Amino acid sequence: MDIVTDSVTRLEEIIHHSGCEETGVHLDVDPNAKTCEYERGACMVASFGGRSAEFVTDDPIRAMTKISFMFGASLETPGVRSAACAIINVATGFFCLSRVLHACPVASHAACLCELTEKLERHRVFCVGKIPVLERAQGLEVTTNIDKADIILVNNEGIIAPETGDLVAAWGKRKQIIFLGPSTAGVSRIQQQEHWCPYGKQTPDFIQAPSQ
Repeated sequence: MDIVTDSVTRLEEIIHHSGCEETGVHLDVDPNAKTCEYERGACMVASFGGRSAEFVTDDPIRAMTKISFMFGASLETPGVRSAACAIINVATGFFCLSRVLHACPVASHAACLCELTEKLERHRVFCVGKIPVLERAQGLEVTTNIDKADIILVNNEGIIAPETGDLVAAWGKRKQIIFLGPSTAGVSRIQQQEHWCPYGKQTPDFIQAPSQ
């Protein structure tokens, strides 16, 4: 199962006949955004219906598009998959399915990391996507062998990996899977998976003017 494509299909069913499928979605990049500590990359922002949501990626896209662009599309490249996740994030926020649309302030990073580390203590952790801050965290055992892991963590990089859906399907009933950060909020909500972003926000700290 491709978790991004499957989430697009489920979103299509949710908003069917809502009239929102053909409404414009603006994709831009916020160079001043302070991203989640569990994510790496540029902050791509999707704006739709007066709401905005972010997805952090190494392959951001600037475009004016529609939600329906995703329906039935192959979503093969990292950039297109990232754009799809950004649109899912803002759409689930618009329809009040998800409360986390933006990263928390940097001032909340220490508290978030402390709470997550406490949650993961005495467990072996496997990361889908690189999460250096957790690899450096004291008292946390990170393994590269998924068979030995007790908990699987998925961040922004991991969620767009084509094999992540199969991984979740294969291990979901045997291991705890946690999606981290605002970038994974929409897909994890649609997939009804556990999500960690206790300090995430519905609005950014400031409104960034669109790039020209």
